[in-house]
Amino acid sequence: MEQRATSYHSQGLNRALAILRLLGKASTPLTLAAIASQLELPKSTAVRLLLVMEEEGFVRRSGEHPAYSIGHAIHEIAEGYRPPSMAEVTAGVLSRLADEVGFTANLGVLEGPSVLHLHVAEPQRALRFATGGMLDFAYCTGLGKLLMSVLPEAAIDAHLPEAEPYTSWTPHTITTRAGIVAELERIREAGHSVDDEERNRGVTCMAVLLPTDDAPTLALSVSGPSGELDASARERLLPVLNAAAAELVALPGFDTALAPLRSRMTLA
Repeated sequence: MEQRATSYHSQGLNRALAILRLLGKASTPLTLAAIASQLELPKSTAVRLLLVMEEEGFVRRSGEHPAYSIGHAIHEIAEGYRPPSMAEVTAGVLSRLADEVGFTANLGVLEGPSVLHLHVAEPQRALRFATGGMLDFAYCTGLGKLLMSVLPEAAIDAHLPEAEPYTSWTPHTITTRAGIVAELERIREAGHSVDDEERNRGVTCMAVLLPTDDAPTLALSVSGPSGELDASARERLLPVLNAAAAELVALPGFDTALAPLRSRMTLA
């Protein structure tokens, strides 16, 4: 009996939410007949639900031949709505990836000569690579180089240091524009990027693009000890990273979280 009652109330809630969605999309108020017809509801059911929602302020009734529209309670709720951040949306996938492969997972986007870390997840192990902050250089990191590789050559200068030679963080750092241009061409051919101790001694990073159609372009990377991220390990990891990148894009809320970034990059 309790299960049947719960099912009944769930059905009522589903129908009420369907009415709110219908009214929210409508350009003009809808009559009872229109609501019942479009949602294939008995008029008696629609009347009962609309009465409750009107009493609670979720719908508003107007006109000689009553028609319904969204009420003040919906607007009050909407004013308090805060879109989820990219970190909130992607945290589960990145944490699972980090634990699965044993390396730090990082999601980033270009911001001038830097990579902005949108979210970083560290694996549950004693030896792990920790990022130094929210921003890092683009020219000497796997994320940065990969993100620059999708740009036309004329656009990469905005993401490089002002003067050559660039700071050499390790003996492997690429310190000239010509060297970066050649590296970006190799990345385009490979479809992924590698920072092999270019930013930090003993640390290797591998990055892939997220398969999105619109800007801004995002990239996903894993970073860890160079001895564990050699060429054979990277070959095994590539399909895992690409699968995780596709999973991120398909997450509910991903497009919503991407919208503020898109606006920010457009204004910049």
